[in-house]
Amino acid sequence: MSKLQSAIRYAKLGYSVLPMNCKNPLIKFAGRPTLTTDQIKEYWTKYPTANIALRTTSFFVVDIDTKQAHGKDGMKSIKQLPSGIILPTRTQKTASGGYQMFYMKPPDSQLTQAIGLLPGVDIKAHPNNYVLVPPSTTEKGVYRWLNATAAIKQPSQTLLKMIYNHHPTVREPRQASYHAKKKWTGMVLDNIVTGAPEGCRNDYLTRLCGQMIHAGAENETVWILLNYANQFNTPPLDDTEVGRIVASVLKEELRK
Repeated sequence: MSKLQSAIRYAKLGYSVLPMNCKNPLIKFAGRPTLTTDQIKEYWTKYPTANIALRTTSFFVVDIDTKQAHGKDGMKSIKQLPSGIILPTRTQKTASGGYQMFYMKPPDSQLTQAIGLLPGVDIKAHPNNYVLVPPSTTEKGVYRWLNATAAIKQPSQTLLKMIYNHHPTVREPRQASYHAKKKWTGMVLDNIVTGAPEGCRNDYLTRLCGQMIHAGAENETVWILLNYANQFNTPPLDDTEVGRIVASVLKEELRK
């Protein structure tokens, strides 16, 4: 099956598909709708060897590193957890030899990325996070499903609590009406601690910078908060690049 055929198949299964140059997105996608079948055909006709990534919109991934590739043995961390926390689900082996376990997001959850949930174990869950999937390849090797026909299961409640408790900006769904009353400025504050993965960081900081300026923040405040927000990126951009983003957005705002 070609990469185009695979991309269309993933899309028909309900996943949000991205064309990738190795591990970098070939298109801007943050905050944008899922690609249609026609758009997928267009992109893979233009980039026939493009890898395939899926955005973590309806599912999240437990990303398990290896000591050989990343310096930390994530599988050792997983094995030390009590039985029943990490449930069997659809799993793939990555090009670098690590593992990624796919779980369905609970309805109305606020799961986002959680770097360092355990030594060598990260969570990819933000809608602007993504993971490469078969038949993608990198210089390190190929991505392959270990159990391609297995369903993506619901996570254990204990695993969810671990994720919620790991990151103070990730809260369990509550019955209270607080979130329904959240104002626009509150959403901007939430965005400051959301972060973005590699390939999305510039777009994320540019959008956030514009939001803070629109909210009436002073330039110095924007600079301080944008540098703070950058620390939630994976990995953070260097200070010079953050400075370019602020200067560019301010220049654009002055034109308006």
